[in-house]
Amino acid sequence: MTIGIFTVEEINLVAMYLGDTRTDTIMQIAEVISHMDDDMITVAEGAIRKLAMMDEQEYTDNAFVPADETDE
Repeated sequence: MTIGIFTVEEINLVAMYLGDTRTDTIMQIAEVISHMDDDMITVAEGAIRKLAMMDEQEYTDNAFVPADETDE
């Protein structure tokens, strides 16, 4: 699975809560989801679902860098 299946919003969210492992990242997003508005909950749920489909190698191979840091 490549990072291309993630929306820009999902990539930015994952980058904010990036953990050492895929499981760490999922747990960190899940911990704050109750503090999000409805739109962000949708983004978070999508990111969690896609992260859950990855294995650790795929997670490590992908660079979750916020969009504003890659724009030139």
